[in-house]
Amino acid sequence: MFFLKLSDVGEFGLIKKLAAGCVNDFSTIVEGIGDDAAVLQPGKGQLLVTSDMLVEGVHFLTGKITMYQLGYKSIAASLSDIAAMGGKPRHALVSLAIPGNMAVEEIEELYLGMKSILSRYTVNLVGGDTVKSPVFTIDVTLLGETGPTGSVLRSGARPGDAVMVTGTPGASAAGLELLLNPGKWTGNLSLEDQEWLLAAHLTPEPALKQSATLVQMNCVTSMIDISDGIAGEINHICDRSGVGAEIYADKIPLSDTVARVAGLAGKNALDWALYGGEDYQLLFTVPAGEAQRVIDVFAAGRLGPVAVIGCIVEEKQGRKLVMSPEESVSLTSSAYNHFVEDR
Repeated sequence: MFFLKLSDVGEFGLIKKLAAGCVNDFSTIVEGIGDDAAVLQPGKGQLLVTSDMLVEGVHFLTGKITMYQLGYKSIAASLSDIAAMGGKPRHALVSLAIPGNMAVEEIEELYLGMKSILSRYTVNLVGGDTVKSPVFTIDVTLLGETGPTGSVLRSGARPGDAVMVTGTPGASAAGLELLLNPGKWTGNLSLEDQEWLLAAHLTPEPALKQSATLVQMNCVTSMIDISDGIAGEINHICDRSGVGAEIYADKIPLSDTVARVAGLAGKNALDWALYGGEDYQLLFTVPAGEAQRVIDVFAAGRLGPVAVIGCIVEEKQGRKLVMSPEESVSLTSSAYNHFVEDR
């Protein structure tokens, strides 16, 4: 099979190849790709801006993820940030640092993955940059906007609030376990379960519908997405809100499939939910009296699992993982820290 080299088309030839199919909502675009800058039609809400960088060897491993999946996941992570703020994603900018030995077809496949998820959520790809680099790097900037009630921050949690979570945290970590140990699961795990877990890690679904519903309910006091695991995220909320928290180990909604994979791998499913990360579900707080309403609305709207997993307490009470009525441990964050890990 013949592959076109980047040197055959050059930077501008590559951009021309990638520019088709980038606009999904023409009502928000004056000019897209093609000028020195995109010209966008501003919305009526607050502007949200988030940026995520993925570096080969740090955030993804070549050979363990297809270019299509990598493109999809790079956008999904940023969409999840907008969901965590209670916003609607509008426009994306993608910059690539590309090794010279990559084929044009590989970059086109990467953009197919990006365009796939962008089109599903009616988000435009409006620009970016491309440079030559020895290390393959993807940088995504996403613009979003809020509704009339504004953004949902991490800083609004108050003592007495219920702590809730969407989905089944730990699924992405279980998917990574499958990815790193291929062939180990034949006969122990159905093909359907394997595909579900791999999808949770490789092509995660941002909780935008769930976020929009929570915003409409107007009861969320703080919110964050689970990119670093429940433990890391509840610590972020506590830091910003000046509160403590109690998380109940037996209330965290662990999938039976995740628990089974953990058992087969000699790992702990609870650890995956607390520290695994990349689930891109929502961790949020609501007044205790609103928790059942959230559960009922999610059930009626078929929005997937949502559960109360703890409560917000006074800051002086600290942050605890309650294992039983008689036992609790300090709930410390062990989220990956790029510079601390280098010590």
